[in-house]
Amino acid sequence: MAEAPEPREHAESAHLSAIAEEGTRDADEVERHPCPRCAVAPGSPCRSRSGAVAGTYHTGRFTKIPRLAKLLRVITPADRGPGPAVASRHTAARTAA
Repeated sequence: MAEAPEPREHAESAHLSAIAEEGTRDADEVERHPCPRCAVAPGSPCRSRSGAVAGTYHTGRFTKIPRLAKLLRVITPADRGPGPAVASRHTAARTAA
């Protein structure tokens, strides 16, 4: 007896789940390195000039991973929250002025 095909919603959900897992894997690999642009330590997402979590990782950070080096950008996953405040070069320069 042949199995009935999965409903379209389940197939789309499985596809989106696979994409999310890949994005999380990419983020984990990127966050193993410090960022040369925003100076965050390994284990943290990149920060914008205001100190908020950046929407994408900075190019100098993700190009250190050969598998990701040719991509134009790597998006920060939504589950990467702000975490503890990070004093970046940009915010330190503004507060010193």
